[in-house]
Amino acid sequence: MWQMVREALSGKYRMSLFTILALIFGVAYVIFPFDLIPDWIPVIGWIDDGVVIYLVIRRLNKETMRYIRHKAMERKHMDTDIVRIS
Repeated sequence: MWQMVREALSGKYRMSLFTILALIFGVAYVIFPFDLIPDWIPVIGWIDDGVVIYLVIRRLNKETMRYIRHKAMERKHMDTDIVRIS
């Protein structure tokens, strides 16, 4: 996943807009004090934060799978270029 983030920041890989927005809004929701259910309510107040974290992790998992397919296609194209040069 760190390789994916490095390549996205360097411009070698483009993350989907939905993933970028999910990360931004997910982190902001957990960090900032506004919540659907206030955190001062024991246990129940933390459930909405947990759900948001869970959804962000699921989205990152899908993006990671997309990145793995991207790298596989990149390697496949490199292999066919090597065969053509020979």
